[in-house]
Amino acid sequence: MRIPTGTMVTVCVLSALLLAAGCAGSGVRQTRVGELVFLQAVGDRGPDPFTGSTATGSAATAAPTRPASPRSTVPVSAAELAAPLRAARTLSGATPGLYRGTPHVAGCDVERHIGYLAADRAKADAFARAAGVTRSALPEYLRGLTPVVLGSDTRVTNHSYRNRRATGYQAVLQAGTAVLVDDRGVPRVRCACGNPLGPPTPTRGGAGARGTPWAGYRPNKVIVVAPAPRAVTSITIADSGSSAWIERRVGHDVRRDHVVPPPVRAGTSASPTAPVATRSPATGQPSPHDSRPAAAPARTGTPTSSPDLSSPSSGPDDD
Repeated sequence: MRIPTGTMVTVCVLSALLLAAGCAGSGVRQTRVGELVFLQAVGDRGPDPFTGSTATGSAATAAPTRPASPRSTVPVSAAELAAPLRAARTLSGATPGLYRGTPHVAGCDVERHIGYLAADRAKADAFARAAGVTRSALPEYLRGLTPVVLGSDTRVTNHSYRNRRATGYQAVLQAGTAVLVDDRGVPRVRCACGNPLGPPTPTRGGAGARGTPWAGYRPNKVIVVAPAPRAVTSITIADSGSSAWIERRVGHDVRRDHVVPPPVRAGTSASPTAPVATRSPATGQPSPHDSRPAAAPARTGTPTSSPDLSSPSSGPDDD
């Protein structure tokens, strides 16, 4: 029996939509054809993770009090969910207080991550390709990254592992998520799932963000991290448990963390203006390639400014 061509096309389209919905993880649904940005709460490992979680117990205690439980849901309109596609604040990876953490405590077990990849050559190859390094260089690469906790809901390119390949997709990671960042301050690994991360890519329209928003999620609070103008030797983070500011040397070893003076508050003579998101002239979407990062100190060991992030007790997500 010959099946009408129109029926076959309909079946193929429906199959593609169902497959995309199945890959999105629990609580995520695709309702329109087009690019999506998936909302991923702190404890959500997402679809097809690379490894088991390497986030340590300190990552949970470092999570800010706002947003609240990752399982909380908040009524958010379709227009609000699409907002991260249209605009996002862009901050330099060297911005003091962009990240948080607990002194002398890493939020991610780098050696465990290395062990996971060493045990699976196919995953290691896929991870290395996504990270832009060779498989043999993975241990050195991972040990050169710095464990921190996101201080704001952050837009990234995440990756899932399927069919021996790393497949990129756009995501917003909840504040409080443990990540590893490079020497330009850009998130490169998500510790809850072992996935490689990259800067977000401009979207070409279609569907907006999808998923279960957490309490406190606000599209206008989502940020994009732009690479610092130059490589840094340390990152100034806000102490999750106090009002202190901590200088953390780049790399996985957090034993040299030490307290530093607070950055100059916004509004003083040394402070730059608040960062403004830039947009691609073709798409109107935030592009890490076109963004102008916020002014950052030339030497992050002695921070001189902190646009919009001057108080670690309130954080960049507070109203």
